Amino acid sequence: MSTQQTKALLAASLKELAQFKPVDKITIRELTKNCGLTPPTFYNHFRDKYDLAAWICNRRVEAVVNQLGASLTFEEVLLRWMEILFEDEIFYRNALKNFVGQNSFRYATNDYAINLMREHLAARYELSDELNCCLRFYMRAISETVNDWFLGRRELEPRELAKFLVEWMPPPLKPLLL
Repeated sequence: MSTQQTKALLAASLKELAQFKPVDKITIRELTKNCGLTPPTFYNHFRDKYDLAAWICNRRVEAVVNQLGASLTFEEVLLRWMEILFEDEIFYRNALKNFVGQNSFRYATNDYAINLMREHLAARYELSDELNCCLRFYMRAISETVNDWFLGRRELEPRELAKFLVEWMPPPLKPLLL
């Protein structure tokens, strides 16, 4: 079995178990038993279940970010990000509500998105320390806003929220992302 197949099997197991149990209560033993693997196999691929949960989201987000500028605008990337959350709503709600702290799903996925955007922009532009700081600030603001919106009352439709997030973009980033 390839590395990607093993990771996908572990991901499917976590998502299946998360349909019925808070993610923070799922053990590695339980997760691996559910998919016919062993804990050592799990640890050959992931540090912990937080790392696995982030990998599930990050590979989806990466595919979307890679289309930025080619076939998707920044606003469309944001909208697609929200659609990804709804495609696996039970899993993402569970991960966002039940992972806390420095190694949380929110931090891991946000840090990954920041690095993806930094790499995307650095391949096209010279990024100063100021731009890197601005990008980190903006991506954290987007992530927390979208996560709170997803878990909350959702006063805005996804397209409307994406539009506002673009409008609220810090001026130094506009020439790079729009």
